[in-house]
Amino acid sequence: MAAKLQIHKPYVLQALPQPLDGPNGPGRYLAGEVFGQKQDGKRRKRTELAVAIDGVAVYLYDIISSQAVTSYLVSPQSVFTCAPYSLRWRQASSRTATRYTYVSLSTKSASSSSLKQEIKLFKEETSGTGTTTATPVSRALGCDAPIVHIFASSPRAAMTNLVRDNNSNHDLVLLAADGTILCLNGETLEEKWRASSSVLSKELLIDSKLGLRVDFVQPTLAADVVDGMFGGRNELFGVFQEKIHRDGFNPDFLVVITASKASQARHLHILALPSEREAQQTGNERLISVFAAPLPAETGCTRYQLDVRAGTLQSLSGGTIATYAFNNGIPRLENRLQVPALSSFLRLSKTSVLAAAGNEFAVYNPIYRSLQASTPVDPEIGGDDGSAFEFVTYLASREIVVGLRGQNLIAVQIEAPKNRITKRRAEGLLTDAIRRGIPREPPCEKRVRADHLSSAILAEPLPGSTEASCAEWQAQSAQADEFLRNNDLRSWEKLLAEAFKVPTKSSESEGEKGALTDGAASTAQLPEWAWPSSRTEYARVDRRWVSYAISKVFTWGEQSHGPDSLRLACQFPESNVLTYLVDAGHLSTSNIKSAFRDEVREVDEVEDIIGKDIPILLAQADPTMQLLLGYLSGTQLGSTELVSSIKLLLRSLGLFEDPSKSLVRLTENGDEMHGQENEAINMELDRAEEELQITEHYLGGHRTRGLGVAFSKLAACPSAATVQSLRRLFKPEEIIGLMNVLRAELIKDGWTTRYLDRTGADQSEIEAPPDGSIQLIADLMSRCIDSVGLGGWMASDAMLASSRNQEDSADFFSQFQAEVSVALEGIMEAVHLQGALAEAVSYAKRARKALAGLAKGKAVSQPITEELPLGLKTDTRVSTERVRSGGEIVPRSSRQVGHFVSKKRGIYSVHRISEETLRGGAGATVVQEAR
Repeated sequence: MAAKLQIHKPYVLQALPQPLDGPNGPGRYLAGEVFGQKQDGKRRKRTELAVAIDGVAVYLYDIISSQAVTSYLVSPQSVFTCAPYSLRWRQASSRTATRYTYVSLSTKSASSSSLKQEIKLFKEETSGTGTTTATPVSRALGCDAPIVHIFASSPRAAMTNLVRDNNSNHDLVLLAADGTILCLNGETLEEKWRASSSVLSKELLIDSKLGLRVDFVQPTLAADVVDGMFGGRNELFGVFQEKIHRDGFNPDFLVVITASKASQARHLHILALPSEREAQQTGNERLISVFAAPLPAETGCTRYQLDVRAGTLQSLSGGTIATYAFNNGIPRLENRLQVPALSSFLRLSKTSVLAAAGNEFAVYNPIYRSLQASTPVDPEIGGDDGSAFEFVTYLASREIVVGLRGQNLIAVQIEAPKNRITKRRAEGLLTDAIRRGIPREPPCEKRVRADHLSSAILAEPLPGSTEASCAEWQAQSAQADEFLRNNDLRSWEKLLAEAFKVPTKSSESEGEKGALTDGAASTAQLPEWAWPSSRTEYARVDRRWVSYAISKVFTWGEQSHGPDSLRLACQFPESNVLTYLVDAGHLSTSNIKSAFRDEVREVDEVEDIIGKDIPILLAQADPTMQLLLGYLSGTQLGSTELVSSIKLLLRSLGLFEDPSKSLVRLTENGDEMHGQENEAINMELDRAEEELQITEHYLGGHRTRGLGVAFSKLAACPSAATVQSLRRLFKPEEIIGLMNVLRAELIKDGWTTRYLDRTGADQSEIEAPPDGSIQLIADLMSRCIDSVGLGGWMASDAMLASSRNQEDSADFFSQFQAEVSVALEGIMEAVHLQGALAEAVSYAKRARKALAGLAKGKAVSQPITEELPLGLKTDTRVSTERVRSGGEIVPRSSRQVGHFVSKKRGIYSVHRISEETLRGGAGATVVQEAR
């Protein structure tokens, strides 16, 4: 039988006083949860609620009894900036209880019109005899932005002092709207440390840093973040020296969601609060930015719900609840639930969401898009102003939801199903959603991943595939040819911009056509195109326009005599059409071959010719190499294009020697007559080099990035094609130079340094390179060795013979012998290490395979032990869950787990059933045979 929830009729918990209007608008109600903490360090949510009313007071209400516990008055000019935070501290040795209530106020000063930010503490101490003493403490904050979140850090760092200290010994952490983070003493409100907004913005792009604001903050523990958001992968947190463990090193974390007013980009940040010892240090950045990930851009996000342990984030935007699941910290969209007139929502469990839409409360299952229960709300509840309902908290132990509507504090009881066996069971099975589904908008929509093409795009015809578009294409192409014949490049580019669906910025009047004279084009006369921020924003265009643009921007001619002759030529290097073809990824070899299909019909190896010429033409059109970087990043390239680009970039960086310079070096000893002329030329070259130093500083970034992209893509190309391209485009000495570049990368990353030779000081300075870099470098070096061949290794004999010093030859062979010896030594060490670790590595592979088979694709955590089993044998553990009739998944008892473990053991074997085995977990168990 399917489970049925029941939502009782909402009732008014308490009528609130009328707030006073502030300087920036009408008064508001802000409600926050109340926490209780004992001397053992465990903090729990109490059945109380703290409500702040602008210009009136702060009230604490008991939800069960519907009565006010206490209240604290504020001045009529005070405006609350965020929800209050209340903590009740109970001493274990006595019956004394202390209540700390923190509020953030924004008060208008009498001397100036600016608002003063202030933090206030209402400390109320109740002794065992019933005597109550209230002590207010206030402190002005030196920040302009208002405070958006307040919370008290856990005093686990000072647990050793709790036995002899009766105070709570906690810190107060404040977050401002601009990202500034402050830490105050929980008793005196003295500032302990402050972190600027750069902690949140240093890992963002430049456009995302403008207008940064904090939308959501939630404190949590590091162990919850590791298990819930990173699937138990503790190795991802390499910024800590200790391993994160729930019963050991478990620092406080902050999960912050920021948004940029300029670019509408959202990011999720994970920050680590400093310990007591780190907070006392000066001169260092105390907060640690552990992780940052972008969130999909959504406008109008008003509320977030984050369950760190379950790894689920829900956001409300435009009447739609979006649910995100975390995979190694990266949020992935799971589903969207659209509810008409949705104003607020509250997460009850992983499969239940309570939503307030108009005058109705409803519980939805976002996974199966089903309606579990609903009830109407009396319009008279909340007053006659028609204000929307806003949820505040959910008491899971009492199954009561509390919220605000108008001037009333409203509560609603959610009754569990009658057939519920356990108290916390989530009604999220498929049987609970049968015949309760809600319609989709549109009905034919399917649940797909966010990066897939939607059905609307797939339903559209390809551009240029209809009969009506053929006539339009012929007319527009004829008009474009007419513009070219009249040397009217401005009108020609405007026509192509419309065909490519790229908007242009109008900078001149329509009467100024900018007709070109003498066949020369001026960049000031060309229209300015409005380029999108990313390549994915380019619209799909007719392929005939792409071929047309390539055929007009480039020309194909007969090959002239000379080593650097090119068959391709660029007619309009400064045109926006060339930039569009590169940036949109249309300048591929296949598109160029299709544009010149009549000219290249009888040309042999046309792909190699095009792949060699295109990088050279792009470098000539843009000497800054930014155009070549866009070509390497956004185009599907083969080995020829990549090898040609690498050769061009290495030569521009000065890593390859220009042939003309070598000829000058070989003849300078014979021509002593021109010594003075050479000296004058050298002086001029030195001046030119000094003038180019600043330019090289800015241009080196594009070249280095382009070289990295080209190396990464070349490693993915087939080995045979890469070797042929290297033999065709590189000389043997140039391939040796490329290998020296790769060797320099090995040395720079520390791959050639012995681990035993590193001292403690050197170890902290060396940054660990990514694991994929050694595989990429080794693969490219292997291809370089194959391309040189057996006879090419002695290609340097000509240089050695031309040298008049025989010591160069001896140095060459001595260095070659030393390198061979080092390589042989490394092979011998690798063989020795393989023999020592082969059995352990084989055991680890079998254990990992057993772990993956039992996990069934789910992220699980397995405790690591330093002891290896006797015989290095593995065996899968018994599953700790079983499927009951009806599809319900329930845990196995310890007795059942022990019974199945004993059945799997052999007759002559001994197995120790420890507490860890009975507790369960996916992984491999140890089998010790008795001999």
